Amino acid sequence: MKVQTTDIDQKIGARIREFRLLRSMSQGALAEKLGITFQQLQKYEKGANRISASALILICKELGITPNHILGAFFDNDEDSGLVD
Repeated sequence: MKVQTTDIDQKIGARIREFRLLRSMSQGALAEKLGITFQQLQKYEKGANRISASALILICKELGITPNHILGAFFDNDEDSGLVD
């Protein structure tokens, strides 16, 4: 039985994409730094593939952010929590 990705996976991927674009970085450039294909990064960003904790940490290091920048919106009770409707 294949495990389906969830809405949360898609929202995590979208947050990664937002930060990548804020850094004016292409999928290819980030993927190269991570040692993966741009197709794999594209799957992460679309939520088609789940991101492991270790991959999330590496992505955050390359983007100059912490995992809390990506995951914090799922736990905060402030205005930014609207990102996870």
